[in-house]
Amino acid sequence: MIAAAAIASAALSFTSPAPATLHGDLDAAAAYWGQSVPAQCSSEAAAFGKLPGLVLGQTKIPDPTATEPCEMVIERGLTKRLRCLTVVHEYGHWLGLGHAKSKRSPMYPVIGDGAVVPECEHP
Repeated sequence: MIAAAAIASAALSFTSPAPATLHGDLDAAAAYWGQSVPAQCSSEAAAFGKLPGLVLGQTKIPDPTATEPCEMVIERGLTKRLRCLTVVHEYGHWLGLGHAKSKRSPMYPVIGDGAVVPECEHP
């Protein structure tokens, strides 16, 4: 789960534009982490939804013995960059990663202006 914080919309100079769709965000996350559907997932399912408070994303990882999809819910109405950063973060949880202490990591529990994920930046 990831919570929101003030996030700067600074234009950074990277080669890849931010994905325009949730499916594009999943592709960006797979590229960032260098891994597609996590081994414990039969498939992946991502959708928009209304989440409580300042929560921007949430994941469900099935029991390793189950053959269920990994599920992700992303808050509606996020900017492309914030949505992509949230998907990359939640995808990290699918891969078994916990929260990081560095504000520059996409696994930091609060998205701020320090998160660095080239796949999510505007040219």
